[in-house]
Amino acid sequence: MVNNDRRTPFELELLANAQSLICTKPPIPWAYETIITANGVLACGWDDEENIVLISGSGYSVTEPITGRRLHRERDADETYDRMSDDRLTFQLPQRTISIFGFEAGDGIHMTADGWQVEVIYPWWPRATVVLDYLYITNYTYLKNATAIDLQRLDGMIKCGFSPSGKHLIIMGSGGALIYSRKG
Repeated sequence: MVNNDRRTPFELELLANAQSLICTKPPIPWAYETIITANGVLACGWDDEENIVLISGSGYSVTEPITGRRLHRERDADETYDRMSDDRLTFQLPQRTISIFGFEAGDGIHMTADGWQVEVIYPWWPRATVVLDYLYITNYTYLKNATAIDLQRLDGMIKCGFSPSGKHLIIMGSGGALIYSRKG
């Protein structure tokens, strides 16, 4: 029998490790979870207070990441599109312009200053898995201590990223967004 698998033994071991991850809640210190339901999510960003700005085909909202309290909701889709830059990398809020990332935007912040890393991997392609890992440990090994995050009702394409301070993590997909925040 001919083996057409072009992956190296190392790559196959890495795939097996990724497939063995159990989807669960993020580890401590990621204690707070907020769910924002939305259809047609396009992008998101963070305002000056690190509230989440979630942009969809039906407008945008500004939400406190820990409490889930909606601070603002704009339902005018045309106005929302007008607020996005032509390159889809910034969004104009009433008081300032913010950077955005998502499906029709840039890419998010994937590592915090204190060593947390988040990424989307595909061990069960085409199904996405989001892994959260802490890199600043002795003898770090990729995926050895990673947590595969339970995406709950999110599926399809997935995007994720940290807030600028690294205190909040957002995961976007069909159905809206999950936000995890750290204590302190």
